[in-house]
Amino acid sequence: MNDDPSVIEQYLQFLWTQFQHDWSIFSEPWVLYTIIPAVLYFIFFTIKWWILLVPITLPLSMISRTPKGISVDKLSSLKKEK
Repeated sequence: MNDDPSVIEQYLQFLWTQFQHDWSIFSEPWVLYTIIPAVLYFIFFTIKWWILLVPITLPLSMISRTPKGISVDKLSSLKKEK
């Protein structure tokens, strides 16, 4: 049997290590007690996590963009007709 972790497990582990790293940076006294480095790292943090979460958020946003008034059942039946 293959004991290698799946891609999803590896991705989640990567996200967890990145979160721990960011938390340790935010916990540093030079970031906690100074405004400018904290704001700059928060901007970097936001952009970084926006990119890191694209594999999760992009499919969810595509699913939620179904046309209004069309249910998922109607959409699947329209696809079958084509």
